[in-house]
Amino acid sequence: MLYDFWVKHNLRPGEFYRLPRGEQLFLLASREIEIESARRGKRGGSVSHAKL
Repeated sequence: MLYDFWVKHNLRPGEFYRLPRGEQLFLLASREIEIESARRGKRGGSVSHAKL
């Protein structure tokens, strides 16, 4: 995942490790959401944002 941060967001691994743990966790979770969203897009799925 650090490779993705470098390639897609220009965040070097050293910079990532210097961040507070909470920010690291936020970035990791955000990247997982990006990956899942891209995966759904490739399969033709959609995400509904309708309010319940």
